[in-house]
Amino acid sequence: MTNPSEHSQERRNIAVIGAGIVGVSCALYLQQAGFNVTMFDRDEPGSGATYGNACTFALYGSIPVNRPDLIWRFPSLMFGQERPLSIAWRYMPKMIPWLMQFLKHCRQEHVDRTINGLGSLLRDAEDASMILFRASGGNDLISRDGTIYIYPTSESFDADAINRQRRLAQGAQIEELTATDLQDLEPNLAPIFPHAVLYPNGFTILDPKQITSRMVDHLCHTGGRFIKGEVSAVEAQSADGVAFKVNGSRHHYDQAVLAGGAWSMQIAKGGCEELPLDTERGYHVQFSESAELLNRPVGFADAGFYMTPMYQGLRAAGTVELGGLNAAPNPERLSYIERRVRQALPGAGPVSDTWLGFRPTLPDSLPVIGRSRHNPNLIFAFGHHHLGLTLGGITGKLVSEIAAGAIPSLDVTPFRPDRFS
Repeated sequence: MTNPSEHSQERRNIAVIGAGIVGVSCALYLQQAGFNVTMFDRDEPGSGATYGNACTFALYGSIPVNRPDLIWRFPSLMFGQERPLSIAWRYMPKMIPWLMQFLKHCRQEHVDRTINGLGSLLRDAEDASMILFRASGGNDLISRDGTIYIYPTSESFDADAINRQRRLAQGAQIEELTATDLQDLEPNLAPIFPHAVLYPNGFTILDPKQITSRMVDHLCHTGGRFIKGEVSAVEAQSADGVAFKVNGSRHHYDQAVLAGGAWSMQIAKGGCEELPLDTERGYHVQFSESAELLNRPVGFADAGFYMTPMYQGLRAAGTVELGGLNAAPNPERLSYIERRVRQALPGAGPVSDTWLGFRPTLPDSLPVIGRSRHNPNLIFAFGHHHLGLTLGGITGKLVSEIAAGAIPSLDVTPFRPDRFS
């Protein structure tokens, strides 16, 4: 069988499955590396989790959802609606194998490995993405005013001190704010938050779908292709490439990148090993008349979501619900977000839109970036949970190096697909 690391100029046709920010970033870096790139998605580029996220480029985002205290708090999460993380108990029987691995990775030694892995990606994330944003004419969609986290009590601020220390150790910049500092920066916030921190290097993508669309336009104008169609029936390993169907028609490429987000395992079912991929259901509530109330994203340290001024208004986006891909939106989660927004921003206008999306998540809160063991011409690039917008560029750079048979520019061992074996 052909060694997939030995790529001659005759093995340069590659498919990218998935046109969210991760897939599009992979496609652009592969094109820069000299590959002939065709990208596929059943929807328009940037329509999934990329569309509905909190618009934050979170260079400080090395702290995972997994943490040691979740082990003893887990039973209450099954029924909690006033918490940033909740579990739909009807979905629980289907999730038991995943949840067992998730809880295993809440142990401190596993959490430390996750933080170090995410930190290694985050340190190169801005440079890797800005190359693509600039090349695609996206500078006008970026706002650099930092990101604020607010704390409702001194106790919550003190309890989060260890996480701030861990972020600092991974290279994050943090400035502590007094209540007066916070009111000076964000005068429309209710004066009920005694503590806050500013992450000065965080920045905002004012329209994630639009910047992704521009990246696809750039790809196509420079020789790549985007085909709208549903990918299915990825075939088992072949010595001469990867084959799959698009709307029923068979396509064959020398290599393929699987960047289908939360649907990646459904897309590739039968064509590669099964990985423990599930989804964190995330919500947003849009206030189209209220963007002027904030000057930058403001995240609730205790509530698990951001309020972000962006082109379509003020977007309150986040929280985590473990409930699978098929259940209807949970109105209690939407009510929770709106209620917390109105407590913090009394001037918020009417709700103009709501949304449910699906973050692709593995039990250790790290993405998979690397070749399939069972189908080595297939490269995995999914599982970025809350950080797809932030880690898309660095993932694309690493995927292009893997596809070319080069030594990756950073250690990809923490992200290897076989770590769950």
